[in-house]
Amino acid sequence: MHARRLATAAALALTTTALTGAAPPPGAAPPPRARTAAVRPAGSTEVPVVRGTARLRVPSALLARLAAHGVVPKALGAKGKSGPHLTRDGSRTLSLRLSGGAVTNSGGKAGGELRFGAAGVALVHAKAHRTLRLTGFTADLGQGTLSAGTGRGTRIGLGSFPRADLRSALNTRTRVLRLKAPVTLSAAAAERLNTALATKVFTRGARLLDVRITASLDRTADLRTALNLSGRRSPASTTARRCPPGCRRRCPSGRSGGCCGGGRGCSSSPS
Repeated sequence: MHARRLATAAALALTTTALTGAAPPPGAAPPPRARTAAVRPAGSTEVPVVRGTARLRVPSALLARLAAHGVVPKALGAKGKSGPHLTRDGSRTLSLRLSGGAVTNSGGKAGGELRFGAAGVALVHAKAHRTLRLTGFTADLGQGTLSAGTGRGTRIGLGSFPRADLRSALNTRTRVLRLKAPVTLSAAAAERLNTALATKVFTRGARLLDVRITASLDRTADLRTALNLSGRRSPASTTARRCPPGCRRRCPSGRSGGCCGGGRGCSSSPS
């Protein structure tokens, strides 16, 4: 009987030693299954665009060149219906709605993508019996490029634009992103447009469009955390918002009068 109790005690001791050896030492990392998913760092979140508009204005110089080469630009509706000519005597602006996209913080610059509606522009070269339709515009904010579909299942990169500083472009109070930039025609785009229309009107480096975009961001997102904008006041609280028309925002060095006083209001004398 005594021998049986000794054997049982020895077995319990061996089991306790085995269990103790299997347990991780204090401070050791938990096993892979117990590890939690990595948290995305602030500023890496995409904030969806819920609505917005884009105005693509054709420069007068380009309209003159198009007219000289017999190329007529026409606005296209969302269903492909041809609209008015964009001539020097008429409208020079394409008004498009934003159909989707998202905004990110890309090294302090506005990143992400903006997708425009199905409307666009048709370039018609009647003498050569050529027509090129450009629809479904997309702005890659991170790369600073504008592209469009050609209506044949292919896309063409049209040109580039300066990337915007996110802190200046985004009003965190109204949750509206405003962008304004010229689009410069790329060499590849100039060649493709000239080939498609049998003309030589397009040249590398020419100003193709002046773009104005107003995009409203998702209201459920915490913009300052998602876009890493903590510690900065909304542009709505800056001096420029309180300055009346005719008052300069800043005075050049050595001048006074008619200037905003760095957040302290404006002088009464107009600029």
